[in-house]
Amino acid sequence: MATPEYIEKVTNQAIPYESPKPLQSPKAPQLPQPSKKTKILTRKEIMMASVISALAFLLIFSNLITQVVLSNQNRDLQDLQTSNAQVAADNTNLGQEVQELSRYNRIMEIAEELGLEMDEANVRNVSR
Repeated sequence: MATPEYIEKVTNQAIPYESPKPLQSPKAPQLPQPSKKTKILTRKEIMMASVISALAFLLIFSNLITQVVLSNQNRDLQDLQTSNAQVAADNTNLGQEVQELSRYNRIMEIAEELGLEMDEANVRNVSR
């Protein structure tokens, strides 16, 4: 058998002792840092905001113009209806006046004042 001195000598030579190293975690790859922006809005955002606000302004303006035109047209329509009602009332009044002026008694009085005579032989009755 081998002597303890021999075993100690062989083991000391064969396996050198190293302290175990702690495992290192892999480092995350470094990404390039974006440059710091000092602008709050980009050019595209400013352009889009300008276009949207311009369209909103145009829509509001066209809505106002449409309302003004519509109210003017309504006022003109009311004026025409009032005028039409007045003309209809005048026509009714004139029709009554024609009926009053064309009475038989009145026509006969005017004819006698002018010296006209009625010849019954020439009168014909016409029915409607």
